[in-house]
Amino acid sequence: MKITIKDVAKKAGVSPAAAARVVGGYGYVSTETRRKVQAAVRELGYRPNTIARSMVTKSTRTIGLVITDITNPFFAQLVRGIEDVTWQHGYTLVLANTDENREREQAVVYALQEKRVDAFIIVPASSQSAPHLEELFLQDIPMVLVDRAVNGLKVDTIMVDNEGGAYQAVRHLINLGHRRIGLILDNLDITTNKERMEGYRRALVERDLIVEQALIQSCQFTRQSAFELVSQMLRNSNRPTALFTANNFMTVGATKAIQEAGLHIPQDIALVGFDDLEWNQLNCPQLTAVAQPVAEIGSIAAQRILSRLKGDSASPMEIRLKTTFIIRDSCGAKPTQPIKETTP
Repeated sequence: MKITIKDVAKKAGVSPAAAARVVGGYGYVSTETRRKVQAAVRELGYRPNTIARSMVTKSTRTIGLVITDITNPFFAQLVRGIEDVTWQHGYTLVLANTDENREREQAVVYALQEKRVDAFIIVPASSQSAPHLEELFLQDIPMVLVDRAVNGLKVDTIMVDNEGGAYQAVRHLINLGHRRIGLILDNLDITTNKERMEGYRRALVERDLIVEQALIQSCQFTRQSAFELVSQMLRNSNRPTALFTANNFMTVGATKAIQEAGLHIPQDIALVGFDDLEWNQLNCPQLTAVAQPVAEIGSIAAQRILSRLKGDSASPMEIRLKTTFIIRDSCGAKPTQPIKETTP
């Protein structure tokens, strides 16, 4: 038979209302009552009805986490950074992927609303105005954006200095003597890529170099798309002497294209990527990369959403974290040890 809250109350020798307050985590109960109820819960193996409890507390203790693709190591690490904080505060994440698709994002947001999540942490599929996200804002549902901003949406947003990180990477390639530097990125509809492209442009203009549109190429957010795009670039007789890839999927696709073209990194073409993951250090040569503090991004996003859930009504915050430029072998600098430079 299913154990009910009345069974717990009887076992503990308290009223059902008192037992419900202890199990639900709301209202006042004495220390002795709490001890008795918790002992009864353990002895009987009682599991609370979360739906019924949410009707009383108006909270499900769940947070909807909407990301683009959990198979991307960047987002997997981000999720862990978020959950490490939310779990400690008694919240469970409900995860959904959008595959960089706005329609799917809208569908999962509505589905999570129906499940009565208390708040949202979202990596938006697009930086264009999004009616479904604006609806959340108008309904006063707490929301934090991560990695990307949405035009006109005034909510807490956690990102890194994308422009500064890209600027450091491209400036380094220029200092090594490269003048034809290709930029490989995906969706130009998101702020992350726009900012990284601006850093690329700034580094070139600062040194009076021409910004060639032919060297700036975008594709879908997949390794295969990046592979096909870079393969085509390398067939050009006036191919770039260096590549800057704007995220880890672009880096993987570019690396495969360079290898299948029979070229060597960095002897034939230098490579610098945005995102530094563990496998970067296992490659030969090891990848020079712009590193993001991914776990910290997730931790701060979680702290902000928890603060909003507690009633924080301060003006929305845009928090920008610094990146770190790590010089390894793939750029041709050949350091004896990795060199790290943090954005100002």
